[in-house]
Amino acid sequence: MERDQNAANRAEEQPKFERQYPDHYLKEAHQATFANEDQIMESTQCRCFYCGYHFDAHDEEHLLWATEREPLARTLHCPKCLVDCVLGSASGYPINDEAFIWACTEAWFNGISEISDGRPQKRVTIIVD
Repeated sequence: MERDQNAANRAEEQPKFERQYPDHYLKEAHQATFANEDQIMESTQCRCFYCGYHFDAHDEEHLLWATEREPLARTLHCPKCLVDCVLGSASGYPINDEAFIWACTEAWFNGISEISDGRPQKRVTIIVD
């Protein structure tokens, strides 16, 4: 019951964006977050559609890459939240369009993300021995 009420409250609080993106476009954008090393390294800007973090991969001190099965490239995890849903500007997707980022997070995370919840972004700290 409480979860249903939270979902209803979240639906009322959702920003109203005029631009709509079709499901197939959002699915293609999500696929572009996988094995995306070349795309990220060719990009001047990147954006996480879980937490909304904007960054330039060339300026980040530490990047966490997931190694995929050969011959696939590696997949970047967001330097702030560590979720693997980062798109780069070289992908061709409108990563600076808030309606697009909102649509991506809603489509993939079903309203359960830092963007959907309106929570401030928190950096995750990794300690390596």
